[in-house]
Amino acid sequence: MAKQILIFHKFLSSPRQTYCLLPIASCLLPLASCLLPLAYCLLPIASCLLPCA
Repeated sequence: MAKQILIFHKFLSSPRQTYCLLPIASCLLPLASCLLPLAYCLLPIASCLLPCA
């Protein structure tokens, strides 16, 4: 498991990979800011249904 994390860290620390992931991140960011209010809206409902489950 630790080996996989190390490989993943090496993958992220390489500049070319970061340059490749940057546009994807900037594309997903607006999506995240759009889904965040939705999550805040669903959270009370989930916490209400939790005791019933």
